[in-house]
Amino acid sequence: MKKWIYLNDNISENNLIYKVADYLYNQYKPDWGIEIQLIKRIPIAAGLGGGSSNAATTLLALNYLWELGLSIDDLTSIASIFGSDIPYFLYGGTAFATNRGEVIQPLEDFNLDNILLVNPNIMISSSEAYQIASIPTENERRHCRISQDVKWFFNRLEAQVRIDYPLVNEILNDLIKLGASTALMSGSGPTCFGVFEDKFKMHKCEAYFKEKGYWTKLVRTITREEYQNVFQA
Repeated sequence: MKKWIYLNDNISENNLIYKVADYLYNQYKPDWGIEIQLIKRIPIAAGLGGGSSNAATTLLALNYLWELGLSIDDLTSIASIFGSDIPYFLYGGTAFATNRGEVIQPLEDFNLDNILLVNPNIMISSSEAYQIASIPTENERRHCRISQDVKWFFNRLEAQVRIDYPLVNEILNDLIKLGASTALMSGSGPTCFGVFEDKFKMHKCEAYFKEKGYWTKLVRTITREEYQNVFQA
């Protein structure tokens, strides 16, 4: 462990939090150290961006605490070294990501109130999900449509994961059967989410999955302003 970076038991030197902190420490030589504690509130390897959001939060926090004076462009460049989706978490809100996913174009906020997350207590690594992904032919490629209509939601990684992990397929089918307007896998999985118009159906659906012993969470989207306000000192 590098001198002046102290971690709690939830963080190893393989964790993105440590890697980002170590990079900043060695690049910018701050005058004081840092103690970092991680409290986990979501499942690991769940397709919810936990590791990437932790890395982005570490960048933002240490930029402030170590008085590095790095601009958002500087932070984005550093973030992209460690992961293609980390830059998004420097912005929050709704965004259009291009290239490897690290070029972020903020869009109008997309507001959804009734979202149910379901995780069957299994793990799927991001690398595996990308390795097994079915690459479309030119004729099969979808054009990105920026729309606030949930019927346009799409996840390219989902199709093969549904085949290799039947439990994910079952959850997505059950979400629709139990009243979700649309249901998709989140990120690289295995967490799935359903968007509901009827809050009663959403709660009934959550009870169904809880009875099966699955991890569930009722959430909503937040605006970019709400997200960024979390980081205001």
